[in-house]
Amino acid sequence: MIEKDIINATHSKILQKIVTLRSNAGVSQVELADAIGISESGYFKVEKGKTKLDLERLLIILLKLKISPKDFFKDIELNF
Repeated sequence: MIEKDIINATHSKILQKIVTLRSNAGVSQVELADAIGISESGYFKVEKGKTKLDLERLLIILLKLKISPKDFFKDIELNF
């Protein structure tokens, strides 16, 4: 697998985990969009991978979802 494929696969896992955690926590896309300072449609694009998620926004999302970065990444396998 080439590097770009590895990155894309890992990125997809991260986004899917955010969606799952958000849903399980009962947090709406609107709430997370407000928390990171973008529109609801902008946040939708983040979850779909159409817009890149930067580190600062990821940390805000994790804070809103009440999960530490360590716990968030513990089961995301990085095959570098």
